[in-house]
Amino acid sequence: MRPILLFIISLLSSSYLLAQNPPQACARVLIGLGQDSITWQATPCTNFGGYVILGEENNSGTFIPLDTTTNLNYVNTNPSEVPWQYRIAMLCGGVLTSQSATVSNQRPITPDIRSVNIVNGIPVVNWDPSPTTAVIGYQVYKESPYGSTNYFPYPNANSIVSGTTFTDNTANDPLARYAILAVTDCNKGLLGIGSTIDGTTGPHTSMILQGNIDSCSQTIALKWNNYENWKEGTQRYEIWLSTNGNNSQLVDSVDNTTTRYTYTNAQDNDILVFQIRAIEKNKANFAFTNNLRINANVNRPMDFIYLTDLTVNLNNEIEIKWEWDTDVDFSTGNLNSGTTPDALSPRLTLPVIGAAQNAFTDNNILPEEEIYYYNIQSTDACGQVVTSNLGKSIRLKATPKKNFKNTVVWNTGTIQYGTVERYIVYKDGNKIATLPPTDTTYTDDLNTQEQQEVFNCYWVVAQIKLNLPDGRIYYTNSQSNQDCCTQGSNILMPNAIAVNGINNLFRPVIVFSNSIQSYSMQIFDRYGSLVFESQDLLDAWNGTKNGAPLQQGVYVYQVRYQAADGTWIEKKGSVMLIK
Repeated sequence: MRPILLFIISLLSSSYLLAQNPPQACARVLIGLGQDSITWQATPCTNFGGYVILGEENNSGTFIPLDTTTNLNYVNTNPSEVPWQYRIAMLCGGVLTSQSATVSNQRPITPDIRSVNIVNGIPVVNWDPSPTTAVIGYQVYKESPYGSTNYFPYPNANSIVSGTTFTDNTANDPLARYAILAVTDCNKGLLGIGSTIDGTTGPHTSMILQGNIDSCSQTIALKWNNYENWKEGTQRYEIWLSTNGNNSQLVDSVDNTTTRYTYTNAQDNDILVFQIRAIEKNKANFAFTNNLRINANVNRPMDFIYLTDLTVNLNNEIEIKWEWDTDVDFSTGNLNSGTTPDALSPRLTLPVIGAAQNAFTDNNILPEEEIYYYNIQSTDACGQVVTSNLGKSIRLKATPKKNFKNTVVWNTGTIQYGTVERYIVYKDGNKIATLPPTDTTYTDDLNTQEQQEVFNCYWVVAQIKLNLPDGRIYYTNSQSNQDCCTQGSNILMPNAIAVNGINNLFRPVIVFSNSIQSYSMQIFDRYGSLVFESQDLLDAWNGTKNGAPLQQGVYVYQVRYQAADGTWIEKKGSVMLIK
């Protein structure tokens, strides 16, 4: 063969007459074997002398003859599996009359996968086009079963995808790993996943989003698997949400190591559609999960309870009013009361939600003796307790004083969220004073000329402005208990009687006689003999005994009466009888 090779070399230095149908050649490196396989198709010419294999190593620029054969294939030793380019020439009548186009032993460049997405529950693989011009399509490989590391041409060994996307319509499980291989007419073979020869970064995995809702906490726990094998990795994961059919919005993002997310504040009856998007580092590529639809049937907690009114009526009953949220998964409730704010106990069970505005009259109390505190509590289906603002009754005490004044004292009117703007003092149903919110006492000067001033009943009304947390302003009146007091009487005794003058009758001058329960007056002469006696406040001594005039002189009187509080009072003194 060597003389023939020398002859061929000499012919290569001259121009060749190309055949009309030159050989159609293919070349490929046999990975791991240190060999290149060259195959071709051709029709032998007249006076056919064989096929000449020409080769160029590592893009050296010079093709050299390697061998001559009459076969349609050839194996060239390539221990380092470095790049070679080949041509096939044909000897016709001893002349090299044709040669094939240049072919390379390198596999076509398999492009990077851009994303594996879940569209309508079906995996869709997308990739960039190969820069190798000879690529006629792509072969898809799928791991089967998932997690086994066994990859097979999918859906079969002869399936070639001509575009740059593949929809796995026959997938039984949307969670899958895919890889692709660029294919030329000359290069169809085993997949070298992750090999530099393949030019890939390894298989990419679809992401499956799962989630469940906690109706009590109104939270949705989301989880998904990592997106795998972008060449530079995943930058982050984005959480996208569509609410009630509106366009999806980015609600949050997490780093590339996090595959769980808790969505808070899910609202009852909302239709929520979640999707996770993986974002590739340093590129605009993203891959997305399936759409996860959740119908948010969550617990509806009590948003508010406001105690708005707390007042004592004239029957000394406490009336309470409140407002509360009725759009709630209500379980039970209580109206609580007590005489200290930190030790309230259920006064009334509220088994149903009822109306938005509610009222209760508490007649099992003594508001003239105790200060009472109230609030309202609700418990929803998840056991969450909501408590209203605290209300406090006003206890008023009226006390008679000896100087014909009544003093009225009360505690500060209180409803949480509220401010007392003024106090209005009432006496026997009539308003007698308006006081600033800093005053909690009032002194009533009595008119001693009016007998009805002996007995008086008082109460006070606090006018309160509530600034509720929802921004509303609410005005309310909080009335105290009614407390009554009886003013004590006072008896003034004259010291002389002139039977023929103007002061010709002797009897006491009484202030507030209506408060006297029992009465007696006795008058004695200087010897101790009784000269006059009466149990009538209006009776008077005229200086006689049994109708007979008495002598001028000093006489002794004794007055005894029972005060309004039941105490017996006795007064003794002397009176001068003048004629």
